[in-house]
Amino acid sequence: MTAPFALGDWRRLGPALLLGLLALILRLIYLEQIRDSLFFNIPIVDAKTYVEDGLYLSSQSWGGRPTPFWQPPLYPYLLSLFFWFFEQNLYLPRLFQALLGAGICVFTYILGLRVFSFPVAFGAGLVAAFYGPLIYFGGELLPTIPAIFLNLLLLLHLSRQPSPVRWPYLVSGLLLGICALAVANILFFLPFLLFWLWSTSKRAHIVPPRILQQGVLLLLGCGLIIAPVALRNYLVGGDLVLISHNAGINFYIGNNPDYDHTVNIRPGQDWLDLIESPEREAGIERPSSKSRFFFTRSWEYITDAPLDYLKLMGRKLYLFWHGDEIRRNLDPYFARRDSTLLQVLLWKFGLAFPFGLVGPFALLGLAFFWCSKESRSPQGRLLLFFILAYMLSVILFFVTARYRLPAVPILLLFAAFGLYRLWYASHRLWVLAGLVGVTVLTNLGTGRMDMAGDTQQRFWMGYAYEQKGMIANAMREYRAVLEARPGHRNALLSLANLYNAKAQHADAIEIYLQYLRFYPETVPTRFLLGNAYLGAQLYQEAITIYSDLVPLQPQWAALHGRLGYAYLMAGQPQRAIQTYRQTLDLQPDSSLVRYQLTRLYEETGEIDAAEKECRILLSQEPENPQYHTLLANLLIKREGAEKGANPLSRSPQLLEAEDLLLQAIGLDANSVQTRWSLGLLLARQKRYSEAIEHFEKILLLSPTDFEVHRHLGNLYKRAGDLKKADEHYGLYSLAERQQKMQQQAETSIKEQLTRILGE
Repeated sequence: MTAPFALGDWRRLGPALLLGLLALILRLIYLEQIRDSLFFNIPIVDAKTYVEDGLYLSSQSWGGRPTPFWQPPLYPYLLSLFFWFFEQNLYLPRLFQALLGAGICVFTYILGLRVFSFPVAFGAGLVAAFYGPLIYFGGELLPTIPAIFLNLLLLLHLSRQPSPVRWPYLVSGLLLGICALAVANILFFLPFLLFWLWSTSKRAHIVPPRILQQGVLLLLGCGLIIAPVALRNYLVGGDLVLISHNAGINFYIGNNPDYDHTVNIRPGQDWLDLIESPEREAGIERPSSKSRFFFTRSWEYITDAPLDYLKLMGRKLYLFWHGDEIRRNLDPYFARRDSTLLQVLLWKFGLAFPFGLVGPFALLGLAFFWCSKESRSPQGRLLLFFILAYMLSVILFFVTARYRLPAVPILLLFAAFGLYRLWYASHRLWVLAGLVGVTVLTNLGTGRMDMAGDTQQRFWMGYAYEQKGMIANAMREYRAVLEARPGHRNALLSLANLYNAKAQHADAIEIYLQYLRFYPETVPTRFLLGNAYLGAQLYQEAITIYSDLVPLQPQWAALHGRLGYAYLMAGQPQRAIQTYRQTLDLQPDSSLVRYQLTRLYEETGEIDAAEKECRILLSQEPENPQYHTLLANLLIKREGAEKGANPLSRSPQLLEAEDLLLQAIGLDANSVQTRWSLGLLLARQKRYSEAIEHFEKILLLSPTDFEVHRHLGNLYKRAGDLKKADEHYGLYSLAERQQKMQQQAETSIKEQLTRILGE
């Protein structure tokens, strides 16, 4: 074993700087290549959650949302710092991760020097610089790279122990706690670390009380970091959650009889159905209880089918060492389309490069290491314990490229050691044959890369196009998904929603019906189908859909509101009124429903009822000029009905109406509707000069409305200004003739097109 790396040793520092610079250049090249890629500014799945949390922290509250953390909080807080200083810039966090990625390569090299020879350490650091998955995940807004950096920092600090002083053990605990706030499964390393400290200290002849102090300081340091997070979770959410409450569902995803299904669930209705199952099935609402619910379900599977569980664990152990990069969010191989660098450094074609080679060489290195003098060093045993703990933490949950990656820098050291020892092995051919066999075994079923994108990848492409406003591209991708998987829930809903947004209601109805053929009991989608029928003016079909849903969701105010509107449009005003009243019983603060009910009462001649509802509206939103105008019109309509064609007086009721209209103009001086109402009121009260003032203002606000000229002509005539009256009458006649000529021209063009096209 070589001496620990010293910063003063320029012979060792030079290679470290070279590795760091090379790694940084490669990562900057990659960032430049993917900068214009589809997903660069459109985070999805976990990255989307992290970015949203980071934005919330920086713009809403540094304490976070008023619930316990769903995911470990270190990475969202890291993003929030960038967003606080640089707004929503998604390049700078990636640039920071490129720096951390370069640091990972340097740390791998330095850690290697503390256990292995220089060629092994430098070789591992060099491979880390070119390691495709490390470069790829450096460009993803995920905690993977920061977690690896922190893990290696912890190992570097630990590799300097045992120490005669106490504070390094407290620092080790602090570092471990910080690592856990990035990715919590590093806590699986804690019992291995305590055992390592005990065995190492015992070999160094440290007395038991001092060993106990070391362990206590380690636990104390870890607790000092985690305790504030647990306290925060309790204070804001009233729930005892140590770091985050997603552990239970993640454990269930990887430990259940339908592993292949749950491990591939992505955000959408299937994911919602899964995460809502504790509340739906057992009425559980507390986050910690939900997590225990999933742990319990997994434990039931483990105890009921122990042999199946052992097979599943064996399968996950194999997947950990398999060459393929199993995706969790996007397909890493698909990202090669945006980067020539990644095309060279990450691929599979029978052999999965690079882990399809790194894994077998790492296993070879572990075998050599077990029989070597290096394994007897404290630093060597530390690396072995880390690999064992991290591998266990992954296979206990589920295996993906992202979750396996933190073990890779240490595996690179063992892979480089295996290659180094293979060169000097006495039975090289036999060892080489075994290596080839392991390589074949760990690359079975690798196959080719799907560079066209599978259905899930195509769906996320559609989502990204939709977020960018490229609707035609989004619809193309969604349709491609449905051609391959007609029952893809997210693609069906997304495509139908886009059709609805484009007012292509017939197409939306077709897609919703297709969805319901696969998932007939989905209430929200049936509601959306009703909305599509409503948009297509198929009111009776909409009424049928909504009416069928009412017994299933009797307390859903929006459903009653839609049903009332459908009745209204279908010419059934009394049914509409009845339904609107039910809606307001459920949601009395719904201004929209109360407004529609007010207008409905007005249209059916129930002015008193309309006035009552409108006054409630005005009390709820006194600053809304529309409600002032509506109430004034109701008061004028009642007075006008009583007076007939006779001029209106300045009764208390009309004085209130005038005051309401003046208040509305005070709130919105450019409201054409309000000035029409006030102008007509003043005209019927023979206050022609005042009325003219408002109609002249309307003409400025709406110069193409030629009806204003007719009213002004009439008002000026009554006011005795015949010249002005003739001027406006002339403008009115001219505009009317121009409109008729335009209509005739449009009719003529349509007739010509019909003759030419034969339609």
